[in-house]
Amino acid sequence: MRAHLALILLVVACGGTETPPTTATIPIVAPPDAAVATETPPAAPLTPGRQFEWVMKGIKDGTTEAEVTAHFHTSFLDRAPAAQVVAFFVELKRQIGEFTVVSSAEPDANHVLAVLQGQGGRIRVSLGTDALSGLIDSLLFKPDAGDKPKTFDDAVTMAKKLAPKSSLLVAKLDKGVCKPVHAFETKSELAIGSTFKLYVLLGLADQIAGKKLAWDQELAVRDDWKSLPSGVTQDDPVGTKHTIKALAERMISISDNTATDHILFTVGREKVEAALKTAKHAKPALNTPFLSTRDLFALKLGVTEEERERYVKAKPAARRKLLTELAAKPLPDISSAEGWTTGRHIEDLEWFASSDDLCGVLGQLWSRAQKPVNAPLLEVLSKNPGVPLDAATWPYIAFKGGSEPGVLNLTWLLRRADGQWFVVSTGFNAPAGAVDDAAAIGIATGLIDLVSDAAAAP
Repeated sequence: MRAHLALILLVVACGGTETPPTTATIPIVAPPDAAVATETPPAAPLTPGRQFEWVMKGIKDGTTEAEVTAHFHTSFLDRAPAAQVVAFFVELKRQIGEFTVVSSAEPDANHVLAVLQGQGGRIRVSLGTDALSGLIDSLLFKPDAGDKPKTFDDAVTMAKKLAPKSSLLVAKLDKGVCKPVHAFETKSELAIGSTFKLYVLLGLADQIAGKKLAWDQELAVRDDWKSLPSGVTQDDPVGTKHTIKALAERMISISDNTATDHILFTVGREKVEAALKTAKHAKPALNTPFLSTRDLFALKLGVTEEERERYVKAKPAARRKLLTELAAKPLPDISSAEGWTTGRHIEDLEWFASSDDLCGVLGQLWSRAQKPVNAPLLEVLSKNPGVPLDAATWPYIAFKGGSEPGVLNLTWLLRRADGQWFVVSTGFNAPAGAVDDAAAIGIATGLIDLVSDAAAAP
């Protein structure tokens, strides 16, 4: 069972080919204040097979920055520092759970190709090593996606089979304005999981534009603002300081829940609620009061059904009072999520947005990023591309996804090689069940393929 609120797709390469990558391909980037340990590399010879065995053990049992530095080439660590590799291994284990190596092969002297079977599906792994040192210089984890639709009608048919409620949107972004190319149920307000963090980012951007906050401003980690995973900030000692930019990068790249709540509470709930209206969310009342991740865990894991129903039925003012009361209680233990495998109150206790709404917030973020004060926005958004896409076709890729049992959202902001910007957003809700991640990824990447060729696309 995934005990986090956001799906972090276990992927990201600089290109979309099936050949082993030649550069670092961890899908997350360390915050600028992350420390990198140094250690003498292990004694030679280091073979790709030995390195693969070490990676598998590191995912299962955990590793340290020193061990990562000893096994990875500097060309890799320059792009994905050791602290972030450690965090990625932890996050990967949380998502796929217990796993087995279904197959592995060494196609040449410097690469291993393998398939893992996790609790949520199969993962393809590609590992490459430097020919001289034997150190890892490339590593890619790619979900074994489902079939891709060949046409938009195919995508609609597949989406209807995948979940009782779904939404698909491919839109051109023209100077921040969404112009739909393909659309299905794009006004349906669905639960979106951690994709809500785009609204937190917009609220933050507006506070920075108003000179109330700054990207380089430091925030200290607070115990009462800690949440459950995904993420790593919940493990930081109280008082640890991070810049707002570093926390925003964690919020987007690894969907760090505690980093998100620190930004949300620093910006203020009401300011994020105002951001919903700024982005022209069709029904902002659905997200009032705007929940923190800690709030949602408390409401879904830490209260009785009667208390939960009281919150759902309450008016906004009463809900705010109840959230204040919940904040004074201890955070639920992560073990309480073990039985949470299907949809739980996803129709009335979640974050809600339609595909049109999400296109709107990305349009607003794009527009904010055109001004120097908020230029870091596009950098923050692009820390995790979500899936391997061809970098020649898509020179800019930004992704934010969200999930909990019964909920899956996958949303991208993309710039094609000809300069045209796109938003691709897919949402799936199964109130009484679960959503097949691999099938959803197949649909989403198929939609991206439909507009990858500028000559053939609408």
